[in-house]
Amino acid sequence: MSDFIYRQGPAFLAHLLRRLSDELVRGADQWYPQVGVTAPPRTTSTLLALDEHGPQGVTELSKLLRQSHPLVINWIKQLKTAGFVDMRADDADGRRTVVALTRKGAGEVHRLRKALVTMAEASQELMDEAAPGVFDALWRMEKVCRNKPFVERLQQHEAGTLSRKPQRRQGRPRRT
Repeated sequence: MSDFIYRQGPAFLAHLLRRLSDELVRGADQWYPQVGVTAPPRTTSTLLALDEHGPQGVTELSKLLRQSHPLVINWIKQLKTAGFVDMRADDADGRRTVVALTRKGAGEVHRLRKALVTMAEASQELMDEAAPGVFDALWRMEKVCRNKPFVERLQQHEAGTLSRKPQRRQGRPRRT
């Protein structure tokens, strides 16, 4: 049986990317403990950002990581529960919460950075095996989405198709 999502074609790019992301996160989640890393894989960018940029507000972290504010809050809660970060009110603005690494968090970052060397090698091998140059291509896609959000592309394509006759499904041809 062929893959249902594959048959839907490029319209399901986000679904495919989510599948790939989930596979990579599952692999990291299973492997990290073997190398001494206990932070949830999806939170590690937050740890690295705090290590490189020092204590940050939630909004600053969200902008730095280019992730939604609610998602970053969720990651911070996970990291706080694990003892990797502390949160406190900003001295200058009590409404603002500042997040900082704890000593335990700094140790986790040290182990994480060592693990990321292997992670980068395995990820590069995976990409090269599937499609050399795909990493740079994905970054180019991300950049062009910053210049022209995907919603604009959808609207432009919709506007361009309003005067056309309905077309055949644009996905991959069905396998028989």
